[in-house]
This record gives sequence, structure tokens and C-alpha cells, in this order.
Amino acid sequence: MGIGERHLRKNNFLGVYGHTCVDLIYSSDRFPEPNTCVELKGRKELFGGTGANVARIASTIGVPTALASHVGDDFPKDFMDALRGSGVDTTDLVKVKGARTPFVIMISDGEHNQIGFVEQGAVLEQERLPVRTHTADSSKFVHIGTGRPSYMLKVAKRAKARKKTVCFDPAQELHYVYTPESFKAVLEHCDGLFVNTSELQKAKAYLNIEEDAELLSYVKMLVITMGSHGSRVLTGDDDVLVGSIQPDKVVDTTGAGDGFRAGFYAGLSKSLPIEECAWIGASTASFVVESVGGQSALPSWDMVQRRAARRKHV
Repeated sequence: MGIGERHLRKNNFLGVYGHTCVDLIYSSDRFPEPNTCVELKGRKELFGGTGANVARIASTIGVPTALASHVGDDFPKDFMDALRGSGVDTTDLVKVKGARTPFVIMISDGEHNQIGFVEQGAVLEQERLPVRTHTADSSKFVHIGTGRPSYMLKVAKRAKARKKTVCFDPAQELHYVYTPESFKAVLEHCDGLFVNTSELQKAKAYLNIEEDAELLSYVKMLVITMGSHGSRVLTGDDDVLVGSIQPDKVVDTTGAGDGFRAGFYAGLSKSLPIEECAWIGASTASFVVESVGGQSALPSWDMVQRRAARRKHV
């Protein structure tokens, strides 16, 4: 039974499958060369994980959202309270007995580049665990994020069988968890794909294609995030290039991509045009970078709308 069972909600717009992690975030002036050290600064222990980030940010800006995730016996109570307090449907947030909550060490350098180290913890148990179905069954859009490929394939198949719109977002795990075969297997059951620029190159290499638009032979929508350079959304009808939204300050870029995704779904939930969804995503991401961690600066929908007026066209 999920530890959020009593928070079941029957009508969600968005169902998110992905990591719920404790993030240990540092900064450093530069990354070390192999076999050397550098000084770490600004240690912060924060709520994180791609799944929890997207779900909590989306809920905060008004999207009814469910989260399916596996955590350990050590899952912090204040993390659960924060998710519930933001309105996340936590029915499928499951404690795996004898396992640890996933843990991430993330280090940013002086130019806001990042490197990370992940302890998968309870997520490694997904291959033997049954699929949590409430999140997919109760939602219109199903966002398949980080996790074991075999588990996410089962999620994708179930969601498609129930005629949900399925979007795939393997994030950094595309580089070190997925293989060409497992990536293609999940993608074949999806309607959309979210990637950043490095993940885009890896996806094309896995599929042995050269042009971005060739991905539309697999999915109906391709969303490419490009950091401060904005985003690009390709569909069968359009190729939209959207710029960035200027934040008040840039403190830490951890979770910015998750913020974009949450904002993009918020736009979809309000039936906005695809280009406007991307601008709402950019606006939401601009709040995330103003604090350390993906869940430390949570805007309201009104705040996101007002800031979207800062749009910087490309």
C-alpha cells in the first residue's frame, strides 16, 4: 500500500512517474581534474528528484497532479508533508521495506554547469515490484520520468492501453541507465518526448537518425530544452522556437528543466497553444533557478503568468 493512500484523487490532469530523492547540493568554483580535489561550498540538503520536482511544482501552479515513486524506510516525514501541502496526490508514493530513499549529490561550478552522483536506493527494486496504477489511471497526461526501464515500459503500456497521452522524459538516465533497445521500447508507447540538448543527441544516436524532426516518426511532439537559450517544440504541424524568461537572479540551476516541464503541463491543462505552453514553462523555470534546489522557490500561477510577460524572443 502506498504511504499516501488516503490522499487518493480520482481526477488528475497529470500523473508523474519518477524519482523522489533527498538532494545534497554543493557549489564549487570549478570541477576537479581526475585524482585531484577542489573545495566544496554551500552544502544544502533539500527535497528533490525529477518526479517529485515536476509533481510538486505543477501542483503548486494549479495542476491536479499525482506522483508515483518508490522511497525507503528513511523517507523524511517533512518531505511527505511538503508534497501533500502542495496538493500532490501521493497515493502511489510507496515505501519499500528495507530500502533507502534515493540520494543525489549535485555539484555546480562557477558557470552553473553540473555534475551529479546518484544512489538509486529503493528505485532499484522497481524491477520486482508491481506497477502502481492509480497515477496513470486517474490522469489525462502521464509523464514517464527517471526509473528502471523495465518498470517504465510497463507504465507506458498500461497508460496507452487506457488511452492516456504519454510523454517520456528519461533525463540524465538516458546516458547511463537506458540502452538503445530499452529506450526505443518505451518510446514506441509514447506520444511525446522531453530532452535537453545532450539527451537529444543521445536519443538520435540510439535510434540511428540524424535530424531532430526524424523523432516525429516515433512521437507526435518533441520538446527540447536549451537552458538559457530557451526551448524548441516540434510537432507534425509546427516547429516552434521559444526564448528564455529572465529571472531576478541565478543561484542554482538544479531542477530548472523540471520547472519547465511543470509549467508546460500547466499550459496544456489550460488548453493554451503549444508556443504559450513553452513560455509558461520558461517562466516557471525562471523561479526555480533563483534558489538552491528544485523545490525551494515555488511560484503561484499568478506569479508565473506575470513573469511570462518578460519573454525574450530569439
